[in-house]
Amino acid sequence: MSTKYQITPSRVDDKKWIDISFSDDDDTTGINHMKNKFENKKNTSTTCVKSNESSSQSYHPHSKVPESVLQYERQLRKIQAADRASKTNVTVRDHLETVYVDEHVVVTNKPSGILCVPGINQYKSLLDLVYEVYGEKKRENKIKITQNDDSFERVEKMSTLRPSSDEPLQRDSMIVHRLDMDTSGVVVFARTRLAMSKLHKSFRERTRTTKIYEALLVGWFDIGKWLSCLEKDETHATNDTSDDIFGGGVINLPLQRDHRHPPFMRVSTPESEAEARVAVKDLNNAGWKKLIAKRPKPSTTRFRILSYEEWMGKYPVTRIELTPITGRTHQLRVHCAAIGHPILGDPAYGFCGEANMNGGFSDEAMTEMSPTRASFELRQSIEEVVKSSSQKMCLHARKIILDHPISGEQVTFEADPPF
Repeated sequence: MSTKYQITPSRVDDKKWIDISFSDDDDTTGINHMKNKFENKKNTSTTCVKSNESSSQSYHPHSKVPESVLQYERQLRKIQAADRASKTNVTVRDHLETVYVDEHVVVTNKPSGILCVPGINQYKSLLDLVYEVYGEKKRENKIKITQNDDSFERVEKMSTLRPSSDEPLQRDSMIVHRLDMDTSGVVVFARTRLAMSKLHKSFRERTRTTKIYEALLVGWFDIGKWLSCLEKDETHATNDTSDDIFGGGVINLPLQRDHRHPPFMRVSTPESEAEARVAVKDLNNAGWKKLIAKRPKPSTTRFRILSYEEWMGKYPVTRIELTPITGRTHQLRVHCAAIGHPILGDPAYGFCGEANMNGGFSDEAMTEMSPTRASFELRQSIEEVVKSSSQKMCLHARKIILDHPISGEQVTFEADPPF
């Protein structure tokens, strides 16, 4: 049997609440697992690891998608992603929406489909636009932008401000944090070195910074059904949503690089970590001496159900609020896929995506673990509509709360989702 997560019911302000996590023995970041790994190290190094988890080398009948189709879809998505990045004409007028600007910071509402930073191919990015309008070279020249939108009027007015309290930054130093290309929402940039230093510390330590996302998940993620499946105790079984309280919870599942689908992520299990160690050893023996197996990282996401809706008037989806407690790569996308409700339009962790569509778990394990898992037919139908309508991924960084790097005052920057 493959490793499965466990569900723990709890109550927060009389709302339905669940905790999704591994047992101490299965948590690859815990003390018990480290002890077991040390004890079994000799056997692991000489024995081929067998896993019941999702494999890229075999076809699972339950998934109804042959491996040849998955491989084709993954390659196609890579081509499509590169095509979007190269052919999108990124301009100030079409892609720079300013939420807030002062002498020290710039806050923008990034649209889905453009990069935060240029990347390896140096495609034009949001950072380029911010530097073009708010960077040092443009501070002394008033930028003319003809647009009725208030944000562009603010650009014209504020772009002439010159910081007087600190040294200005070059382009590559302005970025404070990033969003994936397909994720939209609030992004903060620094304009001065002092602001950059304090913002980096704030985001790194995550003590006075909160990021809140909003997403649409495929299917109805009904907390009441999860609770009712735990035990026969009726105190946990409830379908009452008359008071608009749909519940929420915490997903506490460690993440690691997916050695089968690099550079993507997956939920870390004892089986996957053992496989990763064997894969790294094989690569070392093949001449890649500097490669090392990176340890899985604790990853925690708090969530709250906002509403149950019908996308396109037909397909059941769940509007959810996601708050990352840790900040791992693709954390929200993997966690949602791992509970059986991928983010709508996710080109990596969604239906036939580039990565593992179940966050690393097999279809059989997903069916056992998630009582509300979106059906194969629903996921397939929604993916067909996503492709035909060019629907972008429905994940949006809605709000950032932080201390202003200069005044120290707590400020909130917010932008509504486009979906």
